[in-house]
Amino acid sequence: MEGVPFEESHELCKELEIDEDNTEIRPKAAEATRTDASSGQVITPNNILPGEPRVELTDPNIYEILQEELMTRSLNKLAPHFWLMTTQRSNNIRPLTEQLIQGRAIALTEMPGLHLVWVNGRVFVKPLPKYLLSYAFWKHYLVSARSPIQQVHREELLQAALGFLRSYAYLIQHESDFRLATKEEKTRLIPEGVSYADFAAFIVRFKVDDKFVSPRYQVGELRLARLNFWSKVLLFKRSYYPVKWEYAAYFAQFYAPLLFGFAMFSLLMSAMQLVLAVRTVLEPSDSWLLFARAARGFALFTVFVVAFVITSLLLVLVVLVGQEIFYASKDLYRKNKKGRTLRDQENQCDGGGNQRI
Repeated sequence: MEGVPFEESHELCKELEIDEDNTEIRPKAAEATRTDASSGQVITPNNILPGEPRVELTDPNIYEILQEELMTRSLNKLAPHFWLMTTQRSNNIRPLTEQLIQGRAIALTEMPGLHLVWVNGRVFVKPLPKYLLSYAFWKHYLVSARSPIQQVHREELLQAALGFLRSYAYLIQHESDFRLATKEEKTRLIPEGVSYADFAAFIVRFKVDDKFVSPRYQVGELRLARLNFWSKVLLFKRSYYPVKWEYAAYFAQFYAPLLFGFAMFSLLMSAMQLVLAVRTVLEPSDSWLLFARAARGFALFTVFVVAFVITSLLLVLVVLVGQEIFYASKDLYRKNKKGRTLRDQENQCDGGGNQRI
């Protein structure tokens, strides 16, 4: 896609402007100074990214900041295998009102990798960053060849931003969806001061083809349980995103399937015992002998399975505790190493000062 996907007249954030050569981005002249109505003081806004007061427009690390805000690298790696996890349609995104009908609460997240991921009656949605509503931001950082971001990185960010905005075209399809997205006491997904008519005119520009968006956004909603499972297999990670942090909650998820399995084993063994008990009142035969041997083998197999499950759970516990100890030791080592480096530098400074004296 060439150029900004929407016209400047449709931008919803009017705080930025760029010069004619597109070499500098700055607050708009009309916004540069204003008078506070209550105090009468003249206010000059900082040279910051709209909605991100910690980020300056000239920050040399702007790419790293935008990458953390928009990129979904783990999901892009899983993209070739999405057919195992979800419907292969990018419009598989339910509007906000339908999410509530499905019994899902809207949970805010600032992690782009959790956007449109759902689990246990919750769907995670990342709010719209204010700067993505600015025409000047798109033109200066994501489109222009004079952007401070390298072209290869700029194209990645552009695809991620297009896919993210396109997801909102599906999340908010009616005015009722818009009201949910702007409900302050619940979950505000859209910056203040935006009307439904203006938003509709803006977001319709992002209904683009799949070839223009990053691999993650070529599908819609994703189930966290499946992501956690396939991350173990394909990314060799313990989970995509853990939803259970306590040991008790983590192991509790195994109780139901284990109890079901043990109940089935117990039922089968009880049936075998009944059959063997009936054998004592009947004439022995070769078929009874074969059944007795099979029952004995199954009983031994059951004992082995129970022992294996218990051992596996104990090993999982040991691994979890070991990982915590490893990361804690690693952080402690890093902290001690940093402390030693600072002390060495201080000693060198003190030594140099003594020599000068």
